[in-house]
Amino acid sequence: MTHYSLKKTIASILVAGSLGASTMVAAQDADAVEESGFGSAFQGWRGTASLGATSSTGNSEASNINGSVRLSKTVNRWEHLVFGSVFKGTSSIVVVERDQEGNPILGDDGRPQRTIVKGDNSDRIALGYQPKFYYNPKTYFFGILDWEQDEPGNIDNATRQIVGVGHRFFSNESGFLTAELGFGNKNTSLVVGDDVNGGIGYIGLNYLNHITDEVTFNADLRSDFGSDNTFVELGLGIAFKVSEKLAFKVAHFSRSNSDLSSGDSPLDSNSDSVTTLNLVVDI
Repeated sequence: MTHYSLKKTIASILVAGSLGASTMVAAQDADAVEESGFGSAFQGWRGTASLGATSSTGNSEASNINGSVRLSKTVNRWEHLVFGSVFKGTSSIVVVERDQEGNPILGDDGRPQRTIVKGDNSDRIALGYQPKFYYNPKTYFFGILDWEQDEPGNIDNATRQIVGVGHRFFSNESGFLTAELGFGNKNTSLVVGDDVNGGIGYIGLNYLNHITDEVTFNADLRSDFGSDNTFVELGLGIAFKVSEKLAFKVAHFSRSNSDLSSGDSPLDSNSDSVTTLNLVVDI
């Protein structure tokens, strides 16, 4: 299967899961699940799914879609967290061809020559799994296994394997604050350039506050750092609840990945930012 086919398949799974997960769970036959040990493994999962999209046509064309799924299940002292996200965007614009001095190139009719340029402005897919074992109600040990692909960011694929310890400073009706510290290994294959592999340290912070019964604010920070690369991601979001299981969310993500620039584009940057407006469904 090609990388393009793999990305389309994973994106389809995430989007379909966002739209249909709650319906599938509700439609399961309870008796059949009880009789099947395999089926019972899918019971008890709770979480959220979000989906957002934009499209424009005319003198320029652009389309963007983003979605995410975050599910958790608790069994005794164990908590299992599964998560996935997709950011996919394409655009087509008309540009004037220019010579080396920056002057427009004229055609036989004396008019500037123009070219349609098409490409991906975002193309990121990420999947992950994080098990947690609670030593006590506030402190836990955890592991992280995840994978991502971000070709516009020069990442053909990247995987991490992390173990560490986390602590929940508070958790009540108003929200929670947790911090995680760990270490592990990261392998990054670049679209252009040498692979970046090696040991990393890891820091994670998660904060959520129920401002009112209808408004929730969240802030998440995660970073892994090694001798060859430092990655930092900051996520901010505010959700407005419109029903028991439905909310609209405005979210902003900033990502910084040092020393992964391909070096062959004037737009190469070590950082990216994305602002989204999503529909969020409780599962």
